[in-house]
Amino acid sequence: MHIVDRVGGGDSFGGGLIYACLNDYDPQATIEFAVAASCLKHSIEGDFNMVSVDEVKKLAGGDASGRVQR
Repeated sequence: MHIVDRVGGGDSFGGGLIYACLNDYDPQATIEFAVAASCLKHSIEGDFNMVSVDEVKKLAGGDASGRVQR
């Protein structure tokens, strides 16, 4: 993963964690979703995470490309 901007990575992790908890993910899937959300945020400039839930699920599910599909 090429880091473009670290700003917002923690917030994205927290947002991913909250999303996963509200959607009844199991504990392992919750952490994987939150980490994937944070990881993808590092590839976007600025403090707003512009990735979709599907993109986060894809990375959390094992697609290691880390590419945001636009």
